[in-house]
Amino acid sequence: MKGQSPPNMIIGACEWVALPDLGISQLRARVDTGAKSCAMHASDIEQVERDGVSFAIFHVPIGRHEATRWQRCEAEVRRIRRVRNTSGELEERLTIRTPVVIGHSRWDVDITLTNREKMRYRMLLGRTAMENHALVYPARTFLQGKPRL
Repeated sequence: MKGQSPPNMIIGACEWVALPDLGISQLRARVDTGAKSCAMHASDIEQVERDGVSFAIFHVPIGRHEATRWQRCEAEVRRIRRVRNTSGELEERLTIRTPVVIGHSRWDVDITLTNREKMRYRMLLGRTAMENHALVYPARTFLQGKPRL
């Protein structure tokens, strides 16, 4: 970190995040320093092209598993990445870039869209997203509280 200031916040093993450009005001995310990138549960993922620009249209579940509503989202596709899933298999995923809010802080992150239906957390916050922004205190959770937009 030569020449850089240290991260300005400490986050726990899980945190509340907001993705305001996608219309998501709060979503529980698992912080995973072993994962390089972020991943988010999305369904009905479509890739469309408008004026030569590729967009992803998808739905994200909001709320508890028993009381879920679906948020329709749209974002420009940054790239298609090959990622190893939790089973160790390679899969291609659409990657979007969008601002994330944790506590009072906001910065842009790349997120891959995938089916995390069987996972406890609908979003995984990987180490690249936290770089230069946060230090992780794995013994605690939700240190930053709900996002403050």
